[in-house]
Amino acid sequence: MKKFSLLFFAVVSFGFTFAHQPRLVFDLPVGQVVNIQKPEVSQAFYGILSGQEDVYQIISDTGFLLYVNLVVPNISGYKTDFTVDIIEGNNAVYTRLDGKAFVWTDFFEPFAGDAYFQWPSLEKEVGPWTYTIRVANPGNQGKYSLAIGKIESFPLNETINTYKVLPELKMVFFNKPWYMAYRNIVGWFLMWFVVIVAVIIWGSIKIIKHRRHI
Repeated sequence: MKKFSLLFFAVVSFGFTFAHQPRLVFDLPVGQVVNIQKPEVSQAFYGILSGQEDVYQIISDTGFLLYVNLVVPNISGYKTDFTVDIIEGNNAVYTRLDGKAFVWTDFFEPFAGDAYFQWPSLEKEVGPWTYTIRVANPGNQGKYSLAIGKIESFPLNETINTYKVLPELKMVFFNKPWYMAYRNIVGWFLMWFVVIVAVIIWGSIKIIKHRRHI
C-alpha cells in the first residue's frame, strides 16, 4: 500500500511540478475578502471582477518573501488595464502595480494547455504584518489570475483538488468545454495513473484466483 501511494503521488502530481495551487475566487460571493494562507507557497487565485474590486489579505506572524504577479487569460475580450494595490498595515506603505504602465507579454502554459498575458512581477522580503491586496480596473470588469508565492508545493490533497477544479476553471475562466481540462499534459498523467491502477487491480485479481486454484 505504501508503494502504491508513492506511485500515485509520483505519477499524478508530476504534471504540476511548475504550477500554482489553484484557488477559484470567482466562486465566492462578490465583496468577500479572501484570506491567503501560506503566502510563501505558490498559489493562483482566479477571479472575475463583477462591478467591484477583489480584496485579498495576508496576516503573517513572520517575515516572508512577498511575490505578486498578475496574468489574464488570452481569450476574446481580455483586459490588461488592471491595477494591483499592495497595502502594508494601516496604509503606511503603499505599492501600486498599474497594468497600463507595463508591456504585457504572452505565454503558453503547457501542462494545462492555456494561453495568458502577463506583466512583470513584484518580489521583495517583507516583515510580519498585515498586507491587503486590491485588484481592480476601470469599471471593475474582467478575468485575471493573481499569483502569490514562489515555493512550488503539491501535496496529495492539492493534487486531488487541482484535478477536481480543472473542469470548472476551463468552462468559466477560459470559455472552453469541460473536457478540455484533461486534453493536455495534465490529462496524460491522469490517464497513466488510471492505467496503472487498472493494471494493479487486474494483476491482484489474477493472483488471488491463481492461489485459490492451487
